[in-house]
Amino acid sequence: MFCPKCKASNEANATVCSSCGEALPRLPGKFQRVQESSEGTGNTVEYYKAILGPVNQDYYLDMFAGFDRAGAVSVIWHRHAFFASFFWLLYRKVWREALIYFLAPYLLMPLLGVIGGSFLVTLGYVLYVIGIVIWLPMNANALYYKHCKKQIEMVSASSGDLQQQLDELSARGGTGNIARIGVMALASVVVLGILATITMSLYQRYAIKSRTAKAYAMGELAAGKVSEFYMSHRVIPTSLSETGYSEPTPNYIRVIDMSPRNGAVTVMMEGPVVGGKSFTLEPSLGEGGQLNWRCTSEKILEQYLPQQCRHQN
Repeated sequence: MFCPKCKASNEANATVCSSCGEALPRLPGKFQRVQESSEGTGNTVEYYKAILGPVNQDYYLDMFAGFDRAGAVSVIWHRHAFFASFFWLLYRKVWREALIYFLAPYLLMPLLGVIGGSFLVTLGYVLYVIGIVIWLPMNANALYYKHCKKQIEMVSASSGDLQQQLDELSARGGTGNIARIGVMALASVVVLGILATITMSLYQRYAIKSRTAKAYAMGELAAGKVSEFYMSHRVIPTSLSETGYSEPTPNYIRVIDMSPRNGAVTVMMEGPVVGGKSFTLEPSLGEGGQLNWRCTSEKILEQYLPQQCRHQN
């Protein structure tokens, strides 16, 4: 066991440092028993500490001791691997599994497409979801344990100097900032996505209001022609063309029509949200014999209507 003060090596069951006299920390219960009863594994705990790093070290030390004592891994639910599997793998520097997790859907979907068949595609998708939602969180600790053991085995075989081995394990293990960066990047993307959605929604609302306002102006022009015809002939025209109205229809208007029954001018819109919906300028006879117009709409939401139609609805 290494002294936390002077870094001197001591016996596995030592309670004080033989070099500086500093009290040595007592290991978690399972590890104490494992190390005291195992020959040739006096550096096991030091290796684990180096590869684990300080974050949740006692939790993993105790768990790894149980795996070592049993000689096999067991299923233990890992909530972080459930809620943020990919970022947990990055955080713990389990690079290979993180790469597999990231590439799996991109490799699986084309493969299922080649295989074909709705049953096989559905089965493959279900198995994939079970794998990432259930299997991975239940086996995350076992995967991490095997990862740490492999790193320890590789480093132990590469150098005979214990301190050099521990330094190498510390560099390879512990926790990384890439997961934090990833989370921050993801959060930034989400925030930017929300802002973009809000901006697009506001822009769409503005664009629709602008088009309906222009369409209302076209409707007013047509209604003016109907008024002029009525004032001259004292009858409702049979069509807009009879009034002399010949304005070209812009692309945001599907059609401008007039009812020969009462002269009401209907403007039907084109485009997103309001496409196929209309507002109507309805005439009524005023005291002086002129036509007064009132805008109504049963289909277009008030937030998209021109101001004149809102006030009169």
